Formats: sequence, C-alpha cells, structure tokens
Amino acid sequence: EEVFDVAPYGKAVTSYLLRHAVTQNLPRKFKISFGGCSGCGLAPIHDIGLNAQIKNESGREIRGFKVLIGGGLGSFPHGAKPLTDFLPTENLLRMCEAIVQVFDKYGDKKNRNKARFKYVLDKLGLDKIKELYEEEFAALANKTFPPIEIPKEEFVPNNLEFEINDEFNSDPEFQTWKNRNTCEQKQSGYLNVQIKLALGDITSDKARTVANMASSLAGGIIVNTVNQNMMIPWVKNEALSTFYLELQKIGLHRAGTEEIRDITCCPGSETCNLGITASRGLVKHLNEEMENGFPHSKELDHISIKASGCPNSCGQHHIASIGFHGGAKKLNGVLAPHYEILLGGRIDEDKVVFGTSVIKIPAKNAPQATRQVIDSFKSDKLANESFGEFFDRKGKDFFRELLNPLRELPQVEEAPHSYIDFGSEEKFSLEDRGQGECAGAVTDMITDRLSEAERAHFQSKLALEKKEYSQAMDHAKRSTVASARALLVTEGMDFNDDLECIRKFHSLIIDMEIVSGKFAEMGERYEKENSSANKDVVSWWVQNSGDLAEECRDVNNKMQSDKSLRIRVGGDEKKEDTGQSLQKIDLLGVKCPFNYVKTKLKLETMSSGDSLEVLLDLGEPEKNVPRSIKNDGHEVLSMEKINGHLKIVVKKA
Repeated sequence: EEVFDVAPYGKAVTSYLLRHAVTQNLPRKFKISFGGCSGCGLAPIHDIGLNAQIKNESGREIRGFKVLIGGGLGSFPHGAKPLTDFLPTENLLRMCEAIVQVFDKYGDKKNRNKARFKYVLDKLGLDKIKELYEEEFAALANKTFPPIEIPKEEFVPNNLEFEINDEFNSDPEFQTWKNRNTCEQKQSGYLNVQIKLALGDITSDKARTVANMASSLAGGIIVNTVNQNMMIPWVKNEALSTFYLELQKIGLHRAGTEEIRDITCCPGSETCNLGITASRGLVKHLNEEMENGFPHSKELDHISIKASGCPNSCGQHHIASIGFHGGAKKLNGVLAPHYEILLGGRIDEDKVVFGTSVIKIPAKNAPQATRQVIDSFKSDKLANESFGEFFDRKGKDFFRELLNPLRELPQVEEAPHSYIDFGSEEKFSLEDRGQGECAGAVTDMITDRLSEAERAHFQSKLALEKKEYSQAMDHAKRSTVASARALLVTEGMDFNDDLECIRKFHSLIIDMEIVSGKFAEMGERYEKENSSANKDVVSWWVQNSGDLAEECRDVNNKMQSDKSLRIRVGGDEKKEDTGQSLQKIDLLGVKCPFNYVKTKLKLETMSSGDSLEVLLDLGEPEKNVPRSIKNDGHEVLSMEKINGHLKIVVKKA
C-alpha cells in the first residue's frame, strides 16, 4: 500500500533540523511524522504530519506530501489542520523550516503548559498561520537547501545464507503466527514480519538476537512501530520457518500484532514522575485476560486498547477505541487508583476522532469494564459496523449506564486489594508523585549543550583534516559557544547572541577560574577571527575548542558528584551575612528551569536554617520549583498565592 518510501525524506528532515540554529531555543518539543500509506504515520496528532502523495503532470510522476499542521495529544488534544494538499518533495526542507520559524516566533516561551504549536494554531487560527507561513516560506526563497539523497535503485538484500527449515510448515501455531504477524511485500518472495513485544519491552540480549536475525535472515533493517512492536522487512519466504524458530528460542514468537490483544501503554507511575497509576500493571493484567478470555476474532481485531498513567496521553489513550488514563479518587474514605475511560477514538491519514470521556472507575474494575464494553459490541453491533461507528450510534449515555455499577468498591476491610494498584503491594498514595522537573531539566540542558560542543569539535577536526578551513572554523566556534552556554546555565543565564554569550562566559566562568585562564584569549579573538582565517588560526581554534569542551565536561562531572550548581574556587565560599532573618528573591518573569537555578544558587550562599522568600509566576514555576527545592532537601515553610503570583518561604537545609 506504500505510495513511496518516506524514510529518506524523514532522515533528511531530521539531519537538517537537528542542531539547526532556529530549533535550539524553541518554546518546547516539536514533532514531525511521515506516512507512506494509509495513516501509519499518525499525521493528525503531530506538529507537522506528512502523508506521501504522487501527482501526475504531463505523464510524469511527481512525489510530494499532503501536509497537516498543529496536531497533538496531551491532556487537551488537538487534531491537525490542512496546510496544503500537495507539497513537492523539493520544497520539503523549506516548508519545515518555515513552520518551525512561525512556532519559534509566536510560541509561548513562558508557560510550558501552552508551549506547543497546537496552541499557536488555536490562538491565531488556520488562516493567520497560513499567512505567517507564506511569509516565512517566501523569505527562504533564495536559501540553498541540502539535496535529499534518494537511492537510485530499490534496495534488495543479496547473498543471504541460511538453512531452509521445514519442520514448522505443518505446525498450527506457526501457521497462526504466519497469518497474524506477517504480510507480503510488494516485492515478490519477501515478507514483512512483526514481532510482538509485551508492554513494548525487550531485553538487550533479545535485541541483539533480533539484530543478528535481521542481518542474516532479512535485509538488516529493524523498524520500531507506533504500537510498540518491531517490524523486520525483507524476510524471504523460505527463511520464515527459520526466523520463527529463532524467535521461539527467545520467547518472542507470540501471534497477534496490531490486534485487540496488542495493547499499548506508557511507563506510568513505575518510572514517570507525572504518572498517577501503574498503567503497565493494568495492561499486563488486560493482556493476560485477553489471551485467556477472548479467542482470536477478526471482527474485534480493529479495536485498539491504550492506557496512560495520567491525562497527558503518552499512551495515546485519546485515539484508542477503548482508552484509559490514570487518576485518583477517595472511595469510602480511602484513596484508590482510578481510570477515566474514553471510548470511540480513532485515526486515519488525515483526520482524527478523539475518544469521549465516559466514566471514572476504580483501577481494579477496569478489566471488567473492558469485558463489558467488548461484549456489548459483539452482541449489539450491526453488520460491518466498526467499534467507532457503534459508539457513535449508541452514545455516551448508553455506556455510562452500562458501566455505572463499576464506580463503587467494597469497604476497604472487606477487599483491601481493591484499593491497591496493579503490580503493587503497597497502599496507594500520591505523595511521591509529580516530583519537580526543574533539576532534571537543568542537568539535561547542560549535558545537551556539552554534547553539542563535543559533536561540533569532532566535525571541526574532520573539516580541518580535509583542509576545509572555513567549515572547520565555523564548527570550532559553534563548539566554543555551546560549551559557554552549558556552564552559563549554572548562573541562570541563556543567550541567543553568541558574542554576548562569550563575553559573559569570560567574566563569570573564566575570570572565576572555574575553567583555565588560557581560554581568556578565545573571547578576545572570537569577534576578530572569522571563517576566512588561515590554517594556523583555524588549527588554534580547533585545538582550544576541544580543550574547552573537555574541561567544561570535567566541571559538570564535579558539579554532579558534589550535587552543586557551582564549582567553588579557593575553598568553600563564605556564606552571605546580611543580618536579616529572612532574605528575598523576586523571580517573576523568569522561566523554568532558570527560576530554580537562581533559587538554588541563592540558597547556596545562605547558612543552614536561614529562610528565603521567593516570588514565582503561576503555572509551571508554581508546580515545579517548590517540589524541586524539596527534592534538594530544603523545607518549604509556606506557599501563598497573592496578586496573581506565588510566594513561597524556604528554610535552608
């Protein structure tokens, strides 16, 4: 069904936008998907969704994409809107950069909860977004974009050596697996094989085995699917029995991918700070019940079940036929894990119907609710009626009444297990949930920038070896700026202007002897020396940018081991003595995570037992900074909302 192979185009967009100047300070994440057939790329729930199209002009086939923009899930899902019905592939990179420019200029960089492109589209409207896009697209008219490399010949694996194994040809389990986990490719003699991964998990040993199988029995390609499985294309028909045998040895030979019993979920509260319920525990239980209670049935295979541990839809519950998202509620005076049930969600290549929230029930009743919904569909559906159509016909009230008896639980003394989450033996609690994300965000920001510095330095060395001095100089300078931006995070600072960044780095990091004084010369030479410099100058920059990246990495490692955001010079810094029992810091208008950094740095200058009053914006700062400060061991004495902001008082540990 594939119109054409979209992988080269996806790789080209990834290579072009990663580390692109305009993508370095976006308000938040930006997701792009490619689909080569009927909806496999889930275009309607991405910031940019691209579906392959072919247009015939004067007897010539022209490749292109139908483009959707502004989609997304989260707790408030938005369906993507059409930008254009046909974009020639030659304009792909230009279009993506233009849309990203619109997001960068008009996205909300202060409120993380609203910092997605879908909110820009919602606020400005499609017509205005198209107008802004056309302006940005036109501004890029004279820019030269790298060519997208498309293989001239179709890839076909050659010289595959394997022993033909016929022992499973009459095995009914093998035949079932073949029928449900494979499909013929358009290239004669080859199959696409899907490997079912329970909960999307695979161990490193099993992954290595699968990789070896892909190399020896197929084309050396492994594809991770959106439903948390693996797909191996280019498996020869005569190699299929051998392939199955190898899967059987590692326990990955179970039949049934892309079916009702192939349930997906997010990590949930097992590992996610935002998770409320153990969605993996629920799905593991549902998988077991499905295997035992629902024989394989083609009329049910189109039904999808997905679960998330919170409303944020990392498990994509909004687009499931039957979706669950975690919550909590007191029953009989005791807090119990719950799930909101959404029904009727579905998605295709250019439109999405989000599931309707029907009812909230205790987690331990979710399997029974699933059975009742499916049984109702089996008994009452019309001929050829899909589950989505069935839900639309029956309506929310029908299912709410059907599931209403499942809202209650026995008294905790009668059934204590009913108040405990799946996969847990402990009392359900929210005390450890929702840890502040500030500290993690700071660490990620520093390490990302250091990684960028190291990559740029490596590229500068390669360019120097090739005598491409202009490129080597550009990469070396980019490495220097990335190193500087990394350590300036520890001062609560971020700069888009490279020269200003270098100057601040000199005064706050080099002059403080946090890194070697030999790098002071870089600040003086940065503005004077450019890409037209000679070999000796370029060599100096390549050498010193590498030394700086290495030294900054050492500084960061020491900060991590010391659990500090600053490297002290000449012993411990003297604590600030103001004679005040309460110190204050105003962080209104300071975005995350820099508000946390400034709070932490201020506390590091204070003595144990001193108090600090902090003013924060509402929203993300209100939610994350107090929790992050608690995680650092300090005590939050009070939190008070006044005049549209938050005042907290912290006692230094």
